[in-house]
Amino acid sequence: MEKIAFLFTGQGAQKEGMGIDLCEKYDTMKNIFEETSEKLKINLANICSSEEELKKTNNAQIAIFAVSYGIYKLLEKNNIKPNCMAGFSLGEITSFAASEMLTFEETLNLIEARGNAMQKACEKTPGAMYGIIGAEDQIVEEICEHISKTNGYVIATNYNCPKQIAISGELKAVEKAAEIFQEKNFKAIKLNVAGAYHSKLMGYKKDELADFLKSLNFKMPKTELYSNLSGKKFEYGEDIKSFMVEYIPKQMENPVKFKYEINNIESSGCNEFIEIGAGRVLSGFVKKICENAKFTNIQNNDSLKSVLELFHVKQ
Repeated sequence: MEKIAFLFTGQGAQKEGMGIDLCEKYDTMKNIFEETSEKLKINLANICSSEEELKKTNNAQIAIFAVSYGIYKLLEKNNIKPNCMAGFSLGEITSFAASEMLTFEETLNLIEARGNAMQKACEKTPGAMYGIIGAEDQIVEEICEHISKTNGYVIATNYNCPKQIAISGELKAVEKAAEIFQEKNFKAIKLNVAGAYHSKLMGYKKDELADFLKSLNFKMPKTELYSNLSGKKFEYGEDIKSFMVEYIPKQMENPVKFKYEINNIESSGCNEFIEIGAGRVLSGFVKKICENAKFTNIQNNDSLKSVLELFHVKQ
């Protein structure tokens, strides 16, 4: 059997109906929905059934986490385990729970605290993000640097796959940069997000978030994890709690080096990727990053059934 990497989806992957069919068929998912609803005083099933509710940042983040974690637990129950894991932004937080670095309840609280910090940052400084398609990293970085000297703050922020990168920053600066990319015949697509994610603008309440993180009981993960910040395997040092208290706020305000993570995972010997959560965005990135990689995704009952059959699991 080839080495396997699990990839957890991030915000933006949410869609109406996510997780509902899995709740109807599997008690594992149903119990996670009920526990999430009880602990956060919400109705997660109603949220996941409403496109309007899923547009709200906090709702979307909780829904993506709960569904992704539930799918992971269904795989674990059927003895399908990864050699390593990674996630995109919010998905990286999901990997902390799946690897048992944090408990499910601690991760719920972390996502709520992280989401609140991001929301406050968005309210303080209006920002935006655009996806830039067709340009090499260096070109994107140079244009952002040029704009930042005259029109305000904008950076290259999500390194998704070759010639696909996101920019983030102050509203006017990002819009000016998008104009320049379009003038140079690159695609610039405005992303449906509330603010300038993974930029320094997200650092507004990072000290409050760090104080909250000190209350969590971080443990060494049971599975190898890869980092959005470095693109490499996590190296925690002697004190994992101190490392993570510093790392998580940094992860919120710095670029996601996803394509480097995938390259390094492949170099470690993992050539099979399973994307866990709504949508197929990460699978699309993997296809462009690793020419020979095998990949699939699990987002509903049908796709879960296909993967279980692939691993010869009797249902």
